[in-house]
Amino acid sequence: MPRLESQAYALRGTAPARSRAKAASWLFIGLLPALLACGAKRHSQPTIRAGNARFEFLTPSLVRMEYSPAGGFIDAPTAVVQKRDWPVVQVRSTHRQGWLIAATSAMTLRYRLQSGPFTAANLSVTWNDPAGAAHAWHPGDFDTLNLGGLTYSLDNISKANLPAGQMDLESPVNDMIPGIDVLLEKARPGLLSRAGYAFIDDSQTPVWNAQRTWIEARQRQDGQDWYLFTYDRDYHKVLNEYAALCGPIPMIPRYVLGPWITDFNFEYFPGAVQSQQPEFKRYDQRYLEAEVSRLRQNLIPFDTLVLDFAWHNYGWQGGYDWSPLIPHPDELLEWLHGRGVKLSLNDHPGYANTDESILSFNDSHAPQVLRALGRPLPPQPSFDMDISKLWSFSTDPHDQGLKHHWYATDHDAARWKPIRIGLPWQEQGYRSYQGIGWYRTSVQLPAKLPEALYVYLGEVDKSYRIFVNGKEATHSRVHWPRRLTYTDIAAYVMAGRRNEIVLRVEPGERAGGIVRGPVAIRDVEPPQRIYFDLSNREQAEVFMRELHRPLMQQGVDVWWVDGGGGAVDMPGLNKQLWTNKVFYDYTQQQTGRRGFILSRYGDWGSERYPAFFTGDAYSQWPVLAYEVAFSARGGNVLVPYISHDIGGFHGAKIDFDLYARWIEFGTFSPILRMHSAHANPREGNMRMPWVYGSQGIALMRKYFTLRTQLLPYLYTYTWLAHNESLPLLRPLYLQYPQLEEAYQHSHEYFFGEEMLVAPVLDPSGNRTIYLPPGQWIDFFTGKRYQGGTTFTAHYAVDETPVFVREGAVIPEQSVSEYSDAKPLDTLILNVYGSGKSSFDLYEDDGISLAYAEGQYAHTAMTYASGSDGSHQLVIEPTRGAFQGQVQARSYELRIHATDKPSSISVNGRDAGSWRWEAERATAVVAVPSQPIRERISVAWR
Repeated sequence: MPRLESQAYALRGTAPARSRAKAASWLFIGLLPALLACGAKRHSQPTIRAGNARFEFLTPSLVRMEYSPAGGFIDAPTAVVQKRDWPVVQVRSTHRQGWLIAATSAMTLRYRLQSGPFTAANLSVTWNDPAGAAHAWHPGDFDTLNLGGLTYSLDNISKANLPAGQMDLESPVNDMIPGIDVLLEKARPGLLSRAGYAFIDDSQTPVWNAQRTWIEARQRQDGQDWYLFTYDRDYHKVLNEYAALCGPIPMIPRYVLGPWITDFNFEYFPGAVQSQQPEFKRYDQRYLEAEVSRLRQNLIPFDTLVLDFAWHNYGWQGGYDWSPLIPHPDELLEWLHGRGVKLSLNDHPGYANTDESILSFNDSHAPQVLRALGRPLPPQPSFDMDISKLWSFSTDPHDQGLKHHWYATDHDAARWKPIRIGLPWQEQGYRSYQGIGWYRTSVQLPAKLPEALYVYLGEVDKSYRIFVNGKEATHSRVHWPRRLTYTDIAAYVMAGRRNEIVLRVEPGERAGGIVRGPVAIRDVEPPQRIYFDLSNREQAEVFMRELHRPLMQQGVDVWWVDGGGGAVDMPGLNKQLWTNKVFYDYTQQQTGRRGFILSRYGDWGSERYPAFFTGDAYSQWPVLAYEVAFSARGGNVLVPYISHDIGGFHGAKIDFDLYARWIEFGTFSPILRMHSAHANPREGNMRMPWVYGSQGIALMRKYFTLRTQLLPYLYTYTWLAHNESLPLLRPLYLQYPQLEEAYQHSHEYFFGEEMLVAPVLDPSGNRTIYLPPGQWIDFFTGKRYQGGTTFTAHYAVDETPVFVREGAVIPEQSVSEYSDAKPLDTLILNVYGSGKSSFDLYEDDGISLAYAEGQYAHTAMTYASGSDGSHQLVIEPTRGAFQGQVQARSYELRIHATDKPSSISVNGRDAGSWRWEAERATAVVAVPSQPIRERISVAWR
């Protein structure tokens, strides 16, 4: 994890190896600490070889099973599995009647000797649960009791493709992701199962080379490399073992737990007709600053501004130059940072199933990038004729144009109307027309023409046929998001004469026509796209160094990695996982601070590169419900940081109650990030609270403020995620694995250990809630509930069901504009009812890697109440230190009680003046500041 360890490992190699390692040292970060622990062929764990099969017992309940037809086994880490050096496990093995039998204290493996690759007939693993019942696993078993994993994304999910009647535990059905035309694959089983086992197949995953400087494809793809975990209902155990095998969850920057706002969801092309429209010119740097200022003026805290596509030039052609909408990016960054706002930029490294252009040839970085990639600059045309003027247009509602030869040179086009190139015909007087449209122009060509001639069309929405001088020509075909097409017209044109060019256009769902330039005739073909294979070490280095480092040096804080399934080309490698690693590691190396990205899910190993952005879902009630269940089971694959588009992506001004419920859920989710497709010059930003007037502003203020105040609580759980492999959101069965009822409520979850959340999921405002055994208190109202029961209640649109365990201690920070606007020299401690509990507050500097070197602090807080009505909260002396740590702290103690205390003392002395808030049944006690190394005791009756 720490960079210094990575460098220390690299220095052990030969001089050439050292120089190679230095060139891409940033790529080691995600592999540590496994590289330090394992030599090339070192094995401390018991290893049993049986012909072409090898079995390694990594723990008593975790076994690795390999089969290699050639008898060669993998000892290096892979792109997924990191740890190769494990403590010794006691294994008893024997050969009996042609079978290998190997047993630990927790499992027994049987393999028929000399029987070839693993099958259900020749391999089994058995174990007993604590009650003595026997369980077995065989290759190919389908785990019907698995509690679920995660899909690559939730792109395009809507009521139409969500599973019905499954408590939202199944994967979306027939979800064809638009644009890339990829069917969303079903989620693989997760780590948690009521069957008591988990299985990982690492057979195809690339391995690290001998120098540990880069990965390489496995020499053979016909082997088996499997891992089986057995654990009964000890879910924490399997999460810990998986984290040891594949790498732990890293600490995240503290500020990312604060609210996020997204804007600029549109394309910008310099010189395009659209970019010259007044509304586009107004939606610029000043507009962004005004939006941020308006949030601050309305006392709505937030930490991060995310800019979608329009921050850069050239739209989907790919650009890393700032668009003219942000003419002074350095000033913008300074302005934002001066107000405590971090900046995240959207980036497209490559979508799956497309030939997406990553960098436009017009971008200022293109020449240097091409040189670094060893590619020549594209040839410039010697003949370049702009033909974007003097086009005429005709509708063809009955599709008669082909029959009546509208493409012919002698066709009477007198009734055709002039039309402008660069805008759809719907914006030029044909608003409701969705039929066939015809375009025509007449071009005078010179007497001498080059041998090659091509018509360039920047974008035709949606498809077209082209005719030149009455004859149909064949144009190039492209897949979204590429738009530029071209046609070889050399065989059809006449030199020195006028030439007729005619297009028959079939519109898209919303628009039609020649909507973007260039519209020209040139004598060279368009060059092949600029793209990067991030599994190629040199290309990955060029991509990050030339295109991302300058922006990071300007002050960009977070990369939103939008896509990645088309950015990698290596057999067996999860493309998204490796894309995420490249971005995450480089960010961490360049800044010297903790990495953080927003990206889609890359399967096993994804926990190392937080966070998971789920993609473009529809703004519908069933989608909100599905996201709740999806988030709760993220911990089943040890992915604790899941970020949805709060409010949904596809949906403009949604109903206020849906907007409110999504924000309420977002407040009690890992990442609270507002986003939609509707943040553009024509609509404005439809997720801003003032869209709903004072009601929207009040709602966002309430929940964004609460989210910011809860950061001490949330940040402590990021440490537990890192250190103990426990997610922030926990399905009920993770806390109560033996309780049958815990498996029946997929839309409820624990938020940490002390809070239970049950978001409202329909417009009625009614919610049926199950509370596990124990005593519970409504977080907002203080109402008491007996656990082990189910009840139904109504919640107003600005209320949401959140409950705390009786006896819980929940820390908060003071109201502030953003997460670290104030030092944590005052801490609010909420103590709920009677009982016994503890909370171990975690703190560090919130941003650096120093936590990995032990620079952090814990402050233990214990609470207990007696049968005589006495209560005591003890704040122990803080243990540990870090840069910027406050040395003294005051507390505001909020005692959520049933009755007003008769007395309160601090360190044995009367607390003096304190107040009783009768409407909340809460006593508020101010504990004066004192050194953090001193013990504080507060008692009351």
